[in-house]
Amino acid sequence: MARDNRIDSLKGLLIILVILGHVITTLDNVNPLNHAVMGGIYVFHMPLFILISGYLTRRPDAQSARDMWRGVVNILFTLGVFQLLGSIRIHLYGGDFVVAMERFPLGVLWYLLSLAYWKVILYYTPKSLLRRPLLYLSLALVISVLCGLTRLGGFLSLQRTLNFYIFFLLGYYCRQGMVNTRWWHSNVLHAAVAVVLLPLIFWLFPHCGNVMNGADHYSWSGIPEKALILCCSIAISILVFNLVRDSKVLRSIGKDSMFYFLYHSFFVDGVVGITIMRNDLPRTLPYVLLYTVAILAVLAVMSRIPFFRWFTKPILKREKHEETGA
Repeated sequence: MARDNRIDSLKGLLIILVILGHVITTLDNVNPLNHAVMGGIYVFHMPLFILISGYLTRRPDAQSARDMWRGVVNILFTLGVFQLLGSIRIHLYGGDFVVAMERFPLGVLWYLLSLAYWKVILYYTPKSLLRRPLLYLSLALVISVLCGLTRLGGFLSLQRTLNFYIFFLLGYYCRQGMVNTRWWHSNVLHAAVAVVLLPLIFWLFPHCGNVMNGADHYSWSGIPEKALILCCSIAISILVFNLVRDSKVLRSIGKDSMFYFLYHSFFVDGVVGITIMRNDLPRTLPYVLLYTVAILAVLAVMSRIPFFRWFTKPILKREKHEETGA
């Protein structure tokens, strides 16, 4: 599959937002503006990343089980490597290595484990269900709304897998041309939903971040909040997917988005979480943006060093562009 420059540009934008969001959360959302920016980012940045993962996933009938499992093993290999590296990092910062290893998957690595699940689930979905997108998407939507009633939390990324599968499936069906194109490309509709729901959500549910991350428990009374957030996330994700165009700068980052994704937490925790907070450096939005740019610059340099790329090689092969959203 030839690389799609627009998709790479979109991934570049999203990874920048991922890093920006994690910088803000690490600094404890110290002011209302930071909090508002973080909330706006979290509504769609990972949902859209996951939608792209589904968009770039090959049809089950276009690949063998061996090829599918090879891709899954590559993902799990990288997950294991960065689980180890992340645990070493925590140990160097004074934490317990064994406890860190037991926190599987560690931090942002939940995405890799969920990605492996999604690929297996899609491949083994009965053809009779896969050929009925409306039914399958409706089922995934219901599961997403209800999964927070469980107490799975972060255990093996199971709750997040259930929570975000609707986005993976949406991306897959979009690529296959099996969603209503008028609805998908109705930017005015998606923008209207976002404009109405986004402020409504933050007004009605000021602590909605607990629902957005996909791994927190809520009671039946939390269902309306979850449903509103999910509808808003879908609308904004599709809107951004439609609006972003090719950009040389974003494209260069997007081509290595998995590299940035896997390594950025080392700098967010080490530079932002320790240096900035210990020295009580400014945490207003302009400075947050500056810290984010600095992290991106360091990662851009690292991405040119073969030693660092080796750790992510299994899922960064150019010919495997269709295998992962990052």
